[in-house]
Formats: sequence, C-alpha cells, structure tokens
Amino acid sequence: MVKGLRTLIFLIFSVFIILTPSGVIAQKSIANDKEIQTVIHLLSYVSMDYPVAVENGKIIDQLEYEEQVEFAKQAFEFAKEGKFLGSNENSVLEKLSNLRTLIDKKRPAAEISKTAEEAKSAIIDITGIATAPKVWPDIQNGQTLYSIHCKDCHGDKGDGNGILAKDQDPRPTNFLGAELYSKFSPYQGFNTIRLGVRGTSMRGYPELSDKEVWDLAFYIKSLPYQDKAGDKAVLKDNFTSAYPMYNLNKVSTLSDEALVNQLKTNFKDPEAKLVALRLMAPEGDNLNASLIIAKNELDAALEEYSAGNKKTARMKALTAYLEGIEPVEARLRTLDAKFVVGLENQMLNVRQAIEKDKGVDAVREEVQSAVAMISKADDLMKGKKMNYFLTFILAGTIMLREALEAFLVLAVVLALIKSSGVRKAIPWLHGGWITAVLLGAAGWFLSDYIIQFGGKNREIMEGLISLVAVVVLLLAGYWLHSNSTAKKWKGFVEDKVGHFLQKEKMFGLAAFSFMVVFREAFEVILFLQAVKLEAAPGNQSAIGLGVLAAFALIGIIAYFFSKYSKRIPIRQLFVYSSWIIVFLAVILIGKGIHGLQESGWVSVTSISSFFRVDWLGIYPTVQTILAQVCLLAVILGTYYYSNYKLKQG
Repeated sequence: MVKGLRTLIFLIFSVFIILTPSGVIAQKSIANDKEIQTVIHLLSYVSMDYPVAVENGKIIDQLEYEEQVEFAKQAFEFAKEGKFLGSNENSVLEKLSNLRTLIDKKRPAAEISKTAEEAKSAIIDITGIATAPKVWPDIQNGQTLYSIHCKDCHGDKGDGNGILAKDQDPRPTNFLGAELYSKFSPYQGFNTIRLGVRGTSMRGYPELSDKEVWDLAFYIKSLPYQDKAGDKAVLKDNFTSAYPMYNLNKVSTLSDEALVNQLKTNFKDPEAKLVALRLMAPEGDNLNASLIIAKNELDAALEEYSAGNKKTARMKALTAYLEGIEPVEARLRTLDAKFVVGLENQMLNVRQAIEKDKGVDAVREEVQSAVAMISKADDLMKGKKMNYFLTFILAGTIMLREALEAFLVLAVVLALIKSSGVRKAIPWLHGGWITAVLLGAAGWFLSDYIIQFGGKNREIMEGLISLVAVVVLLLAGYWLHSNSTAKKWKGFVEDKVGHFLQKEKMFGLAAFSFMVVFREAFEVILFLQAVKLEAAPGNQSAIGLGVLAAFALIGIIAYFFSKYSKRIPIRQLFVYSSWIIVFLAVILIGKGIHGLQESGWVSVTSISSFFRVDWLGIYPTVQTILAQVCLLAVILGTYYYSNYKLKQG
C-alpha cells in the first residue's frame, strides 16, 4: 500500500502539472497567442502597405521599404522561435522565407500580397487561433471605448485630425480613407488595437478584454458608413437578407473590398449590404449569447470544411458544443430534458460527419439540423427569465448534484480513517476539500477567466481528474479487500500505521481530497454562470441561497453518515466500502472518457439505441461502455486473484 500511495502522489502531481496554464493540456499558452497574433499582424501590414514602398520594381519610399523588410524578417523569426507550428513548421517557414526573398527582389505588390496572405492563412489554420468574436460585437460600447481611448488622436469622426494629431509623426490613421481602409478587416483592427504599431504613437491596449477590443474594432470599421445609414427599415432589410449568409466569421475576417466582391455574386446592391453589415447586428444577439456562439461556430465549421480545412472545422464544431450548448444545458433541462439529449446527439452527429470525412453535403445537412435545433432551444428560452423560486431550485439542484459526487468518495475515505484510528489523517483530508471549496468560491469571482480557459481545456481537465481518481479508488479498493480479514487488519495496524503517519503520505491524501472536490467546483461555477445569465436581475440572490441550501443538506447527510458508519464492524465496513468504490470507479471512468470525448481527445462511436444516464456515467458510445466493461473485468480479475492469495496465505 505504501508503494500504492507513492504511485498516487506521483499521479496527483502529474495532473497538477498538466493543469497549469503552461502544461500540455492548454491548446495555446497566452504567450503563444500573442506571438501568433504578432506574426499575423506583421504579415497583414506587409500585404497591405507594400504598394506604398515599391512600384514597378523600384523603391518609392525608402523608409517604408525598410519597414517591409524588417516586418518580413520579424515574422519569420517570431514564427521560428515561437514553436507554435508543430510538424508544419518547415512548410510555413518556407513561405515566410520566400516572402523575404520576394521583398528583397522588389517583386510586384500582387505577388507579395498573395504570398503574405497564404502564409497568414496557413498559420491561422495550423494554430486554430480565433479570428472572430464569439458573439456579434456591441458597436455602441465600441463608440464609448473610442471616445475614451481613440478620439484625441483619430478625431471624433475618425478622420485622423484629433487634438493630439498635429504633434505626431506619422500622423494617426484616417479611418475614412477609402483606398487604404477598404483593405483592412476588423480582425486586422483587433490585432492593431491589441498589439499597437511599432514606430508610431499607436500603442497596444492589453488592458482591454477581447470583447472590448472587438467592440472597438467593429465600431472603427463602421465609421466610414455612419453617414450612409439612410432609412432604418431599409437598413434592417439589407442586413436581414445578407445575414447569416455572410456570418460573423466572414464579417470579421474580410476587408470591405473582399466583402463587396463576395456580395456582388449574390446581390444587385452589394454596397448597401456592406453598409448594413458594418452598422448593424442580429436582433437579440446578446440574448442567449451562448446559443449564438453555437450557431456562429457551426457556420464557421461548415465553411472551414468546405474549404478543405478538416482540422479547423472539427475544432469549430467542438467549440460550438463546449462554448455554445454546454453552458445552457442546465437551464434547457428544466424546460425539456428529452430535447437536450436530442440536441447533444445532433451536435455529436456534426462532429462525426467531419471526423469521418463524409463530404460537404453530409456535413451541411448535419449542421442545418443542428442550427434548427438551436433555434428551437432559443425559442424555449426566449423571454423566459427564471423567477426567484426556479432560480433557487436550479442553483440548489446543480450544487447538490455535484457536491454529492464528491461527498460519496470522501465519506468512504473518512469513515475508514476513523475506523482505523489514524486520526492525524483527518485534518489533511478536510484541508484538501476545504481548500478546493475556497478556490471554487474565488473562482466564482474570477469566472470570466475560467470561461476564457476554454470548454475544451475544461473537459480535458475534468476527464483526466476523473481517470486519476479511478486509479486511486482501485488502489484503495484492492487494499480494503486485502485487509478485510481480522488477521490481515491486525497485522496492518501493528506494522503499517506508522508509515501512514508520515507527513508526506498525509499530503497525498490531502491532494486527493482536493482533486475530487475541485473538479466538481469547476463544473458548478460554469453551470451557475449559465443560471445567472438566465435569471432576472432581481432574482440573482436566489443563486446564493440555493447554494447555501445545498450545503446545508449535504451537512445533514454527512452528519448521519458519520454517526451510523461508526456502528459498522471493521470487516463489514471494508467490504461495503470496497463495493461502493467499485461503483464510484465505474461512474468516474465513464465520465472521464466522456469528458475526453467532448474535448476531442478521444474519438466517438455512438450507439443510437443505447440508453444514457449521466449521473451513473453511462453514455451511448462504444468508448465509454467499453471502458466501463474493461474496468469491471479488471476489478473482478483482481478480486478473484486477491481471494486466491488470501486462501493461500
């Protein structure tokens, strides 16, 4: 068992290392995000500004040309040093090296632009970095931010004639200048605001959130069209006809020039449609925002798949579920639980169609079915702000459900500690779960950061914690069964208790206790945030009361469990505990594999006719059922082997 505890401690520390932002779970570190954005930013400037430096193979602006050379060199070096390109590094670096050569040879602007855009597209596809916001930006908020941060330099109307402009060299950008500005996308604006422009007075704004930067970028892109709005009803009709054919992903990543060229293929009045897309947002886009994220990401997944980018399409489809559907699952279940199961299955169908490469038509059909179901979910939730009682019940139910999962594991361990007489272990066990609860409480106030951590990484974290907990429970179960006879127990108490009182072993117990509760606390934060969004403003206090009520109920259950578990003889307690541990391990391995499936780490083969029971960790997929069956086989094999050894000894 001492060896088992060492294994446990090693596994726990491995998980903690994985869970840190610099661990392998994180899809991209914050540092990598900035490096990727910087490279894309540099390539955008080369693509857009090169014609100002070179014309007909001759330098027309020496300073501008030197800047193009420097930007191309920096893009190459950042891409090489950043180590974010993986196995595709050589092919991208070859493109960037070729770009430098073409600039040195003063090749035509069209050739430079094409090469820079190809390199940029390759980096976006490989890294999967977000090039569009998750919900349509708030232009009104962007106007407020512009007044605070931008107008002194760029002017009230964006013409570059602010009160500070005269002292700046080069002068601030004129956002109304059609020739340059028509080639500038909101995504390029996002990167410029976030990173700034070297050699100018335009600094970066890292203090603004991503949402604020997108709001500001969209407002700036709207400036040339503020005087062209015209009749509001006509503007609205133009927007409605263009959206969602030209969805948020396209509106964010395409320049005005590129967007108009695409609009020409579908509309007789592309300029009017462009004005509408730059000035308006879908009605109610800030209501049920996560469902809007789901629709946008599904649209983007279909677009990427159609373009041959299967990897990016798969990631977009995963994001649609993790960031769009999962946050409102708890709320939807109170309205129509059966519908939620169908929606989850349809989102799975989309991912499988992409993963199995069924073709554009099949993927489009699955996406359309999913979007239709999301619209139904939107209708279910629309205008139905939860009243005080429902908010209380939902918050309390979420808290109770998650807390009970952790309680069942810790209660068994606590009962064993008390029966064993190893009282010094109790503070370590309690210290672990109390620390997790305190971090969970702090996490509620830092929930914006946790949400930015990403649905994929959350699922990976929860899945791996569940699998580590399975290993720990199996070790504990084997030990309990091995020591269930009076003779074995007496020998353990006499010979082994001293080892358990060593401080480092107690730390392993505390770490296990922390992990079990922290996993549930993480889920609670996410679900309660969804409840908070759906609750009426005056009913927010019901969330806190629901959580307190759940804690009170858990306290009552804990009291009676502690009171009556003392009356069970050691041998019976060990036997009962062994089977409880088997039960919990089967649940946790199902949940763990399911979490990794939702993150995309484990493939999914659905069983349409199989039932689903979330709280038992039973899901209709081959992988989860097979894992549970294999675990039971290992447990039964170990059980019979242990019995054989007991009879021999």
